[in-house]
Amino acid sequence: MTHPEEEVFEIYLPQNKITEEFAGKSNSEKTQILELGISLFKRGHDMLQYWNNDDWKQQIANLEERLERETSSLRDENKKTGDRVKQQQEDKFNIKIQSLENYIKDLENRNRDMLEQMQTIHDTVDSKYEMRTKERIADINRRTDERITELQKSLDASRESYESLLCRTNNSTFKGQDGESFIDKQLNLLYPKAEVTDTSQEPGRGDFIFKEDDFVCMVENKNYSKNVQKSEIDKFYRDLERESNNDIQCAVFVSMNTGICNRDDFAFEVRNGKPIIFIHKLKENVYSLKMAINFFKNILSLKDIDLSDKDVICGFKNISTNVKRNFNKQKSILDKFHSEAVDGLAKLEGQMSELYKLVNLTY
Repeated sequence: MTHPEEEVFEIYLPQNKITEEFAGKSNSEKTQILELGISLFKRGHDMLQYWNNDDWKQQIANLEERLERETSSLRDENKKTGDRVKQQQEDKFNIKIQSLENYIKDLENRNRDMLEQMQTIHDTVDSKYEMRTKERIADINRRTDERITELQKSLDASRESYESLLCRTNNSTFKGQDGESFIDKQLNLLYPKAEVTDTSQEPGRGDFIFKEDDFVCMVENKNYSKNVQKSEIDKFYRDLERESNNDIQCAVFVSMNTGICNRDDFAFEVRNGKPIIFIHKLKENVYSLKMAINFFKNILSLKDIDLSDKDVICGFKNISTNVKRNFNKQKSILDKFHSEAVDGLAKLEGQMSELYKLVNLTY
C-alpha cells in the first residue's frame, strides 16, 4: 500500500522464485532490499576492480614490502634495545655485587679487630678476676673467722639462757610470766596501733585486754606442760559472764604449748552472747591469734547478727574449722618450702667448700 504523495514506477523482472518472493514484500521492504543490494553491488564492483587492476596489486605489494621492512627494522631495534637494557641491568648488578663484596670485606676486618679487642679484654679481665678471687677468698676467710667468733659468743649466751630457762620450767609462776610476756609481745607486733593492757593481776579480767577503736577482746593465756583442764574453761566462762566484763565483745582462750581439754584447735563457741575461739599450741602457730581477732572483727562488723541463733553459731563453727584447715594447709606448704630452702643452702655451702678446695684453702 502506497501513500498518495509517493511517486511510483513500474519495472519488469523475469519470473522466478527470487522475483516472486521480492514481489510479495511491501514497498518499504522492497526499497530496503534494493538499497542493500545496490550497496553490496557497488562494493563488489570495487573488489572486482581490485582483482582486475595491476596497479592496485603493485601498491599492495609495495605496502606489504614496506610493512615487512618496517617490521624487520622494529625487530632489530627491539633486539638492540633489549641488549642495551640487559647490559644496563648487568652493569647495575655488577656495581651492587662489588659494593656488597666491599661491605663484606669491611665486616670481616671489623670482626677481626673486634676479636682482637675481645681477646685483650678477656686477658685483662681474667687477670683481674684471679686477683679479685684471691682478695675475695681472703675476705671470706676473715669474715668466716669473725662469724665463728660471733657464733661462739651466741652459743655461750644461748647455753646460759637455756640453763636459766631450764631452772624456770619447774616453776609455774615463771612459766606463766613467760607466756604472758610472749602474748604481750606478739599482740604488739601484730597490731602496733592497738592498745594492749596486761590484766593478769586483775581478778576475772583474763590476762590481756586488747582494744582497737571500738573493738574490745579478752585474751586468756595458759602455759601448761599438759592439756588445759575443764576447770580452767569453766572459770573462763564465769569471767565472761561477770557484769564487770560487759565491755568485752569477744574472747580468745590460748594454750601456749599444749591442747585444751575437749576442744578442737580454733574451736568456735558463743558464751553470754560473746564469740569465743580456743587456740592450741600458740607458740607453734602464732598467726592463729591474729586470725582469731580478725575473725571476731568480721563477725562483729555484721549488723543485726543474732549470736543466740543455733544455725548462725553452727555456720560460724564450720567457717572457723575451714579457716584452721586452710591455715594448716598453707603452713604445711611454707614448712616444705623452708625445708627445701635449707637443703639448698646446705648444697650451696658444700659447693663453697669445693671451691675452697680448688684453691687449696680450708672453708
